[in-house]
Amino acid sequence: MNFDAGNIYLNYFRLDASAYRDKVRFYEENPKAISSLYFDERIEIDIDYLLCLFEVGRYERFLSKIDIVLESIIVENIFEFKNQNIFNELLFRKAACLFQIKKFQNAKDILKQLIKMDSTNPLYVGLYSICKRKQTNDISLTIKAMANASFLLVLSITIARIFLIEPFFDHWLEPFLILRSFLFIFGLVCLFGLELSFQNKIYKETGVFSHRLMNTIFGKKVK
Repeated sequence: MNFDAGNIYLNYFRLDASAYRDKVRFYEENPKAISSLYFDERIEIDIDYLLCLFEVGRYERFLSKIDIVLESIIVENIFEFKNQNIFNELLFRKAACLFQIKKFQNAKDILKQLIKMDSTNPLYVGLYSICKRKQTNDISLTIKAMANASFLLVLSITIARIFLIEPFFDHWLEPFLILRSFLFIFGLVCLFGLELSFQNKIYKETGVFSHRLMNTIFGKKVK
């Protein structure tokens, strides 16, 4: 379907707010009419179109269009769209798109900027933390493997203790029960140490922790 420039703006926004696929289809079927609109009308449609692209999971398409719209928003000092800080919202969605296509470092770079602008937003810190976890190094993987192996041995010893109920076996299993306690504590220490190290890295990079409790304890409040 095609509409002339005089009706394109009204026809686009007559579509239901949650009709994301319909809006995307409408936009892509009427590029000339949309491009001929006055700037204020065109930028509204462009922004809404980007939001719809994100909602329908067309991340590559979103990323191909976002930078031009962000530049227009900065140049024209557009602060709000539908009662939200549209610059931050689009920038966050850009980071989310990069995350979806596994470009974790690029996503982190954007999220770090957002956290500097608003460190109280849990979405920024949360996604940054997830990106960081996706970039685990060999040392972290080794420590996790050691912790998992410890818990697996603890489980094995526990099962053996349950099924081997003869007194003779109790005496035979006693050293293993001591080992079980040691392995359980060792596994917990490994995981706890990993998490502390991870949180310390997050704090050094962003100035906040990814957990609300730690931010509260150390004076960094996340809403």
